[in-house]
Amino acid sequence: MNDSQNLLNLKEVSQLLKINPEVLRRWLRNGKLKGIKVGSDWRVYYSDLRIFLNGPLPVSSEPNAPQTLDNAPKMCVRFPKWLEFSGLPLYFNETYGPETWPIFKKLIELDFEAGKPVNRKIKLNIPEISEMVGYDQDIVDNLIRALSQSGYITITKEKSASYFSIVTPIRTPKIILDIEYSKGGVKGAPESTLDNACLRRFLEI
Repeated sequence: MNDSQNLLNLKEVSQLLKINPEVLRRWLRNGKLKGIKVGSDWRVYYSDLRIFLNGPLPVSSEPNAPQTLDNAPKMCVRFPKWLEFSGLPLYFNETYGPETWPIFKKLIELDFEAGKPVNRKIKLNIPEISEMVGYDQDIVDNLIRALSQSGYITITKEKSASYFSIVTPIRTPKIILDIEYSKGGVKGAPESTLDNACLRRFLEI
């Protein structure tokens, strides 16, 4: 069976993307992720999952074909691409150490997965984040505190749980207007690009 015929069940997709199955079901229902219903459960073609992760396949093979929303680069799936070209990874590396960017990126991904929680508060689970990024819990805890102290995230405590929120607009050395469309920015992009909700998510207060 080739990749295009290989059907994955929800558990397999959840393990591959490290996303809660309920979030996946919501994505499948609203069409964010392409899938098919088999009985009462969902299945996803491996080929569709690859497109979801890597962006749509190019529509035109012409080297100078104009960019349109139909053949546009994938702006974000679990993470807004422009942030990787904003200078923030280098800034974090030089200021706090090389572990900081992967940790902050994981917080962004967790924010995406949560959808639209009340007050944008996401439960802060240090052991789980440590497992996902592959760093010691003390390193993760210290760098999350550093991100909080420098105003990139806020941490609140409610009863016995801690929550984090991404402070927006995110301060970046290079703004999205100066980042090329091919890199997820809006320089040279169609006017309607900023209608994309996942782009606006970290630009708005």
